[in-house]
Amino acid sequence: MLLSDLLKPVGIISSNTEKLNEKSIPIHKLAYHSSEVEEGTLFVCITGYRTDGHKFAEAALLKGATALIVERFLPELDIPQYKVENSRKALAKISSVFFDRPSERMSVFGVTGTNGKTTITYMTDCIFRADKLETGLIGTVMIKNRDKKTPSVLTTPESLDLQGYLSDMQSAGVSHVSMEVSSSALELQRVADVAFDVVAFTNINKDHIELHGSFDAYFSAKASLIRKASSSSIAVINGDEPLLTSLVNETEAQVVTFGINNTEADVTVTDVQLLAGRPSFTVNINTPLTTLGGNTLAPISFPVDLNVPGQHSMYNALTAIIVGLANDLSVSTVKTGIESFEGVERRFHILYDEEFMIVDDLFLNENNIESSMRTLESLTYQSIKIVHAIRGSNGSKLNRENATKMAQWFRKLSIDKMILTASRSHVKTKDQVSQEELNAFLDVMADFEIDVEYYDELEQALSSSLKKIEQGDLMLITGARGMDYGAKTLLDLLKKNKPESSRRIIQEVLNKKMVGMDDLSLTDSSA
Repeated sequence: MLLSDLLKPVGIISSNTEKLNEKSIPIHKLAYHSSEVEEGTLFVCITGYRTDGHKFAEAALLKGATALIVERFLPELDIPQYKVENSRKALAKISSVFFDRPSERMSVFGVTGTNGKTTITYMTDCIFRADKLETGLIGTVMIKNRDKKTPSVLTTPESLDLQGYLSDMQSAGVSHVSMEVSSSALELQRVADVAFDVVAFTNINKDHIELHGSFDAYFSAKASLIRKASSSSIAVINGDEPLLTSLVNETEAQVVTFGINNTEADVTVTDVQLLAGRPSFTVNINTPLTTLGGNTLAPISFPVDLNVPGQHSMYNALTAIIVGLANDLSVSTVKTGIESFEGVERRFHILYDEEFMIVDDLFLNENNIESSMRTLESLTYQSIKIVHAIRGSNGSKLNRENATKMAQWFRKLSIDKMILTASRSHVKTKDQVSQEELNAFLDVMADFEIDVEYYDELEQALSSSLKKIEQGDLMLITGARGMDYGAKTLLDLLKKNKPESSRRIIQEVLNKKMVGMDDLSLTDSSA
């Protein structure tokens, strides 16, 4: 592709060359990491949280870069340079052109929210597959291109990588893509040139504020997914969240609101029952919905029986149901798809349910803890065993808040003991738990008179808990980062130390897992 074609959609402020033929040179590759540069590469100097791509421009030149996209000129380098206001946004636009705008030839759904993004995309993928559609999935756990699955590095990949994934999916025959859209991705322009057909904003709380500086900035980043939605798209908004409903009149998209408590929403629920913690309810489409295909779905009601527990699952399911209907799938297909959904790794995931139950969850923030503990409350068990991997590098304040929410629920459920681990050998250096963070958590537990059995290492903590579990008990393993390897470690211990347990069921779970299935020794002092 010619450099001139790539630069057309980009707002070039100025260039360090006046030679018109410089723009006619062929570009064979794009890169934002100098390690990826080869002959004929257009290198884009992007500025990240920790690094500045301009520092690596010389290395890119030495490896064969043909031209640079920069935010400031580098006069010491003899190479054509094109200055832009925002190189990340330029990268997004250039990447989309380079891969021939793949998102425009598929139906793309993007969801943002503090909690539930992963589950919702898995739900929509399940609904699409119920209609025999070829699907793609992009999110925290994996990148899925039809049946090919690759573990993810970022919730939402950098724009060049993202457009590459979308291009591969489109070439492979994928027609429908479900994608998590993080606040960071929105702020850093990673999805700036993705043609979304349906977008959704589901909930918001205080998690991740440290990346944005304030709650207002965090909300604004997430809200941009709705605010920038096109007039031909559909925006799905949780009508039970007052802050989110303020966006109804701030977008050109067709808005569909849903709610469990908000009876004025476009989509509501009635006849709610929780059977063994799993919700059954009636979905009511109260307002005619114009689908992406231009058809009109008249008001209708239909029953849904979920296979996953918790009231929060109803919110996730409603979002996915609306997305399916918006994509012109029949009510019966949507119902079949959502009822066949069996959960997602690390999202109140039931790992084992035989002589006792083992559940794996993230416990990312107060809202996540609240939803998970409410779900736990609805289940049947003799006693609860808690193993928690404390979250590192997020400050004492967050750990104190999370510990307080956990302790309040422990008291409510008569839990007076827990096992805590820093999971030292299973997190990278940047995620190590500081003594201050550990003390903050322990202080809260002491205030609530919760007995804490602490271990530095994950396997020690899980092994100790497994020795205590009895018939009819429930073991809850929780924590971000540090517990990512918990499920595999625990199930391996279960096979080894409790041979009476069902090895077939355990192996089936392990065969399907992606999180925490690589090398368990992760400590890296250079990270």
